[in-house]
Amino acid sequence: MARTVERVALMSTTPGTGRTLTVFRYGKPGARPKAYLQAAIHANEFPGTMALHHLVPMLDKADKAGRIAGEIVIVPAANPIGLSQVAFARHLGRFDLNGRDNFNRNYHDLAAPVAERVKGCLSHDPARNVKLIREAGLAALRETRPATELQDQRLQLMRRSIDADMVLDLHCDAQAALHHFVSKRDWPAIADLSAEIGAEAVLYNEPYATVMTFMGANTAWWARLGERFPNMPIPQGCQASTIELRSEHDVTHALGERDALSLYRFLQRRGVIAGDPGRLPKPKCAATPMSGMDVGYAPSAGILTYLKPAGARVKKGEAICEVIDPVAADPLKARTPVASRTAGVLFSRRPDGRLAWPGMVCFRVAGAKPLKHRKGTSGLDD
Repeated sequence: MARTVERVALMSTTPGTGRTLTVFRYGKPGARPKAYLQAAIHANEFPGTMALHHLVPMLDKADKAGRIAGEIVIVPAANPIGLSQVAFARHLGRFDLNGRDNFNRNYHDLAAPVAERVKGCLSHDPARNVKLIREAGLAALRETRPATELQDQRLQLMRRSIDADMVLDLHCDAQAALHHFVSKRDWPAIADLSAEIGAEAVLYNEPYATVMTFMGANTAWWARLGERFPNMPIPQGCQASTIELRSEHDVTHALGERDALSLYRFLQRRGVIAGDPGRLPKPKCAATPMSGMDVGYAPSAGILTYLKPAGARVKKGEAICEVIDPVAADPLKARTPVASRTAGVLFSRRPDGRLAWPGMVCFRVAGAKPLKHRKGTSGLDD
């Protein structure tokens, strides 16, 4: 079936204006397995968009050759609201300027409404249960009525992803090595994706989303339904991932083509596209718990400078960056080091700018051992 392009008009915020969500589809609707890929839900994060820009021609070629075995949904720019947020020559695409929401938060938690729909209908056939739950999820989303443009955007994305076998949400960080967030319930079943994309760090969390990211909304409801119906076999119906494709400025044809090829091979391995993906690359790292991730915070205001590059392996107690007080009376005593409290991979250097303020996140290190000082384990709320 030839590729189709869907233009979804979002609710208008002001008279005479409107935004559109663009969705590419491959394969027969309802075919399995179904893969959903989106990029730039944080609208100033474009490495994923570049990857999908290169993936679409590959899929077009596969489609013409009859190699699309499942269904593929591609949303190359998942946040038209954020794309429009340019102020004073700066693109601000992470938070909604109207309601101040993070664009990757507050997606629909379908566990409760779906539980009501499927109660008394589940059986001891896991495949039948998965099908029933997916249908109930789609029905719940069809009945949901958004009150704002942002709610409409979230709803439109979930209506296209919630019944997928795999969901890949493509992001990037300010300065980072390529890393991969997954659900603990999916590990190690999803290790092939981590190896294929060349992840320098893989972090897993319990499958119960606390901040309801797009990834969490597509994966957590399966675990919650399993708890609500412990006597019924409810498999993990969707493997959802957040892939952080390096840094904000890593938007090149070379990297985009490389990432697209990795995604294409993953889809081949999962049977969405026919063909031989070749030998799976050797993993670059072991998966580590989100509770073992150390987050470095700026202790004071000043100028931020880093002592270690993104992707470096660091020791516990090793200084990662310094905050420098530019107006200190003695410049030699103006430097305050910020050290890692674990050994691991420095996968994220957080701010794009170099002005530090007290409590600002400076870096993240993926460590193997849970850390007592970690108050939360989502890794996305810091």
